[in-house]
Amino acid sequence: MTSAPDDNFRSIGEIIRKMLEQAGMSDHPAPVIFNFRIYANMPVYPATQQNQDHTRNSTIEPEVEIQRVGNEVILATELPGVSPEDVKVMFSGSTVHIKAGDGDLKYHTTADVPPAEKGSVSVSFRHGVLEVTYREQFREPGPSVEEE
Repeated sequence: MTSAPDDNFRSIGEIIRKMLEQAGMSDHPAPVIFNFRIYANMPVYPATQQNQDHTRNSTIEPEVEIQRVGNEVILATELPGVSPEDVKVMFSGSTVHIKAGDGDLKYHTTADVPPAEKGSVSVSFRHGVLEVTYREQFREPGPSVEEE
């Protein structure tokens, strides 16, 4: 690397600023970015038949981003290449299970999350991004132990 690290960060910032301008978002005060990834030196696509067969028969485990906003919890994950009807979201106590699949493309992931209040779960799936919003289950405070 021939430039100082600060120069590299300025360059990345400039690239992102130009991308936002081209997307018509230059006046947007604070862009929200989920799972921003940069891939370098990737193989040329389409991949070889051997690589395609390996990818088709394996299950992808996407990361789940968890955010709290007040008493609401927002879960987000990327599931590119599947249809909304092929996505299943299930809660088991404080664990969320996300499964999706369309033919040979399969996703499965679990995450420890705050428990959901029954009937408060809302699911949306747009452009390959799954977003689950719910109210956190209220728990009665247990008895406190006082020292004497």
